[in-house]
Amino acid sequence: MGDSKKNIIPLGVTIGGYTFDTPTLKWDITSTDGVINLVIVIFNLLVGLSALVAVGMIIYSGYMFITSAGDPEKVKKGGDALTAAIVGMIIVFLARTIILFILEKILV
Repeated sequence: MGDSKKNIIPLGVTIGGYTFDTPTLKWDITSTDGVINLVIVIFNLLVGLSALVAVGMIIYSGYMFITSAGDPEKVKKGGDALTAAIVGMIIVFLARTIILFILEKILV
């Protein structure tokens, strides 16, 4: 049996024309600006996810309206789902705007 450590390629060297660089973080999380940029990216991802959920809720409410066949209870459920999706997105966008304002204008 061979030594298993022989198969380990050290990082930051050139072997056979291929350069293996040391891994680096995309954001410098050791500084305030780096942490703020990371928080902004995370908030943007969360806003995108919440927009996807809101679109799903809007489609669901439309389905409830279409399949209600005049049933007042289903029409009310569809209207409530549509209202919840719109109000939820307004809250998410306002929260994102307020947090980004605080991060960019007050903390920096």
